[in-house]
Amino acid sequence: MRYKNIGIMCGSSNACSNEYLDMAYELGQLLGKKKHRIIYGGGAKGLMAKAADGALSMDAEVYGFMPDFMVEVEWQHKGLTKLITTKDMNERMEHMMTNSDATIFLPGGSGTMEEFFVWLCSKRLGHYRGPLIVVNYNGYYNSLKVLLDKMIQEKFHNPIHEKMYYFAQSIDEIPSILENSSDWIDNAIEHAAVKE
Repeated sequence: MRYKNIGIMCGSSNACSNEYLDMAYELGQLLGKKKHRIIYGGGAKGLMAKAADGALSMDAEVYGFMPDFMVEVEWQHKGLTKLITTKDMNERMEHMMTNSDATIFLPGGSGTMEEFFVWLCSKRLGHYRGPLIVVNYNGYYNSLKVLLDKMIQEKFHNPIHEKMYYFAQSIDEIPSILENSSDWIDNAIEHAAVKE
């Protein structure tokens, strides 16, 4: 197995369409069946919970990372293989990044977007090397793709930075991307700045 530990970043809303919730559960099942370990934010609601539950239904290991203040109000999933508490959100992201070999971004809100851009910046600087897979379910991330393309067109990113991420139109594409993704460059820091 090329990537054992798979990060899943996604929304915690139960108010979204059931299509998103069902898709997250199916992704958890898909990865769990292949015996990946899931790394995620530890939540008990929304896509976060569904992805965890799907993996757990396949007897896969699921590790959750959650700040103390969220645990205090009982936002944590109580059926995980392991729940690791952190002092704050930044430490939570640091642990999730360190413990994931590849990371998948499902639909979500501002927290998911923060995670995507933190991971993207880290990869640009050579601090994270795993695949970043954006699941563009029902075109949810079409605007993000346009923005990322615009960053290259306007020379805020180098053309090589397009190779930092993959857009999947469905979860069925994810196993192939994990298997066939290109290794990120060793000298990423040398390409981080856009040359005039």
